[in-house]
Amino acid sequence: MRSRSPTSCSTRSVSSPPRPWRPEAPDDTGDMDHVTDRTLSVRPLGPRDREWVDLTQAAMWGSSTVARKGELLDTTALPGFVAVRHGEPVGLALFCVRGDEYEVVSVSATVRREGVGRALMLRCFDDARKRGCRRVWLTTTNDNVGAIAFYQRLGMDLCAFSRNGVATARRLKPSIPLRDEFGVGIDHELEFELLLGADPVDDLPRSSTRG
Repeated sequence: MRSRSPTSCSTRSVSSPPRPWRPEAPDDTGDMDHVTDRTLSVRPLGPRDREWVDLTQAAMWGSSTVARKGELLDTTALPGFVAVRHGEPVGLALFCVRGDEYEVVSVSATVRREGVGRALMLRCFDDARKRGCRRVWLTTTNDNVGAIAFYQRLGMDLCAFSRNGVATARRLKPSIPLRDEFGVGIDHELEFELLLGADPVDDLPRSSTRG
């Protein structure tokens, strides 16, 4: 799992904080009901989780803020979900609801290739439907190629591309690096969405998931 720039689309132990989630195909294919490890569950974020969330968000993103689409968003009070295994948190999703729009602001996991990210995203889709939201959306950057493929496997579509959009985010949050650890420029913002009139992704054939 590669380190991420502190831009958008987390267990105790802070000594081993969740790494920003870089899903790797084809192994991250489980969900709440279909993960290989049946001990994985997803629950709502609670008040007792807040200290952990703040510390681990700071460890991952450099602070509790996320910059995207020309806005700096404070994640400290956002609702979310925690993925838990054997009583220990192994992943986090934070979201923000505005009107009928459900934004997944941040997704992270401490373990790889075990369905944690998928379980969190599917829980967000289900939550958005229950709230009567029209769509679920998120923003990522051009260097995050693993996540770009993963979101599409979940049934999300690329709906907007902001050329050099990260330059605006970087003015709001100067700690965003110019390049990732592989030397790829972090330049553009990509927005993905799932329109909730579409069939749930867990109705799709499992065999269609590919790397």
